[in-house]
Amino acid sequence: MGSDFGYEEYVAGVSVPVWLPGQRNARRAIADNLGSQADMALQRLTWEVAGEVLDRAWRLRIAGAEVKQALKQWAAARALEKDIAHRFRAGELTRNDLLLAQQDVVETEAVYQEAVSGQQQARLAWFNYTGVHELPDDLEQFNRSGNPPDLAQHPQLRSALAQTGTALAKVNDTRLQRRAAPVESLYAKRDRGMRGEEYTDSLGIELSIPFGTGSHAAPAIAEAEAELTGVEAEAALLKRELELKIGNAAQNVAKATQLLVLAEKKNEFSHARLKLARRAFELGEMDLYQLLLAQQQAVRAEKDLQIRKLEKQFAMAQQNHLSGVIPQ
Repeated sequence: MGSDFGYEEYVAGVSVPVWLPGQRNARRAIADNLGSQADMALQRLTWEVAGEVLDRAWRLRIAGAEVKQALKQWAAARALEKDIAHRFRAGELTRNDLLLAQQDVVETEAVYQEAVSGQQQARLAWFNYTGVHELPDDLEQFNRSGNPPDLAQHPQLRSALAQTGTALAKVNDTRLQRRAAPVESLYAKRDRGMRGEEYTDSLGIELSIPFGTGSHAAPAIAEAEAELTGVEAEAALLKRELELKIGNAAQNVAKATQLLVLAEKKNEFSHARLKLARRAFELGEMDLYQLLLAQQQAVRAEKDLQIRKLEKQFAMAQQNHLSGVIPQ
């Protein structure tokens, strides 16, 4: 450049690779699978968040029920203590009976305060995760049992299978790149022999075909195949873990159902016994300690019944979630 003596040549051109058979489709498959993988990852994240929300919601609901039952137990103890104090002043009962009733009031108040503390912790966990204070009104709708969904449609498993599809597409693309693609070039040239001569203009096409590139692609192929093997193994392991978790969730529902039946019988028997104990205490056939014991057992049985009902609904919600259902 910048000299008018000797041979001059100016060349401008463009080179583009030539797609080998199947390479274009392989690259398109990678792009499609990456898009599907992103969608499945978002669905899996939605499912995981839904599980956390359900867990915190039901724990708060159960904690609220415990507070309600503890308050009822405390109120019953105060009512009995008030009646005992009246009868003590009338000379019908001893001071020992009054102290026993007052002790029961303190114990039930401690149970109530402990339940309130547990509710506050559960409410804090709920608020910190969701940003709202109130529980949803339709929480029980997610507990409805129906036909179990297909495990292949599980968000977590679909996300793993999407990764497998992407890895397989990469393997296919890497295998097609075992031989480097030819390069096609189009160029324009302008030259002249020496100063004073006319320029000669020409157009040309060049095709470069590389040879002996298979060995260079072997490490990339091995790496892609190792990645495929790894994600396939992870997907298979995840499927077995999901089957185990779903099976355990079904057993938890059956267990909660059996415990609820027993709690209903226990509550019925304990309240019948409490009714007889009150009558016997009024007639002087039973001391205060036995009455307090019967009352505590009845209150605990009612509390256990209410908690068992919620625990069954919680178990059903967990079963639906582990089956892959995402609440709308």
